[in-house]
Amino acid sequence: MRSLFLLVVTACAVEPTGGTAPLFAPARDQQTPQARVTYADSVNVGTENTPEWVPAGYRGDGRLRDGSPGGVDLSSEYQGSFCGVNANIGTGLNGQTTQFTFDPDQNWSATLPASCHPARSIAIYLNGPTQPPGYSRQHRYFPSLGSMAAGDTLIKAWNDGTAAELGVNLWFDGAYPPASSPRWIRLPNVLDEFGRSVRQWRIETSGSHRAMGFVKGPGKKAGLVPTGITYYLPFALTITEVPPPFPTFP
Repeated sequence: MRSLFLLVVTACAVEPTGGTAPLFAPARDQQTPQARVTYADSVNVGTENTPEWVPAGYRGDGRLRDGSPGGVDLSSEYQGSFCGVNANIGTGLNGQTTQFTFDPDQNWSATLPASCHPARSIAIYLNGPTQPPGYSRQHRYFPSLGSMAAGDTLIKAWNDGTAAELGVNLWFDGAYPPASSPRWIRLPNVLDEFGRSVRQWRIETSGSHRAMGFVKGPGKKAGLVPTGITYYLPFALTITEVPPPFPTFP
């Protein structure tokens, strides 16, 4: 799948395969909109007029929302309340923030159907696209995503706490050159599989497409310090709102 700086979280555009039709969550659980998340396999680091496609540094695990294998048109996707994935967008009401929260295996258990095994993860090509990736199931936060108005575009830092899995945290933050901050875009609404108008966002790397490595400093009370090493990790993520009532699987 090719995408122009595309990190997409989309709402319910594809039905589960293999006859595994989704159920709807009980009304008591239908409070916070879920999200569908799609990582692009390749990213345009050039321009619209002079494209330069490169393999993405962050990619999905090659499975659809119900855990079945991805295909050519859609290689991977994640959706909140499917196969143990936590992906939701806070409403800003009743004590909630408006952040987008994504954890590919937070609610996973060994009792889930075979298609949900193994637990979901994302692939991070820390050492380049020709080397084996590291796999991450880290809890990720994208602050204030739900507060963006249609047409908004921001350049805003985003820090990925991957130290426990990859040995280093990844800070996409222009305050630490040559690292650069991603572009956050509130896209036009789209229609979901039920004909509802839902919100959609894209988060994509920009500038150098590099993240600065951060590790814990010396001493018991030390904070994180930059290593001085940056990593070329272009990515594009699309996020699509899945409002209540939303389906679940299983």
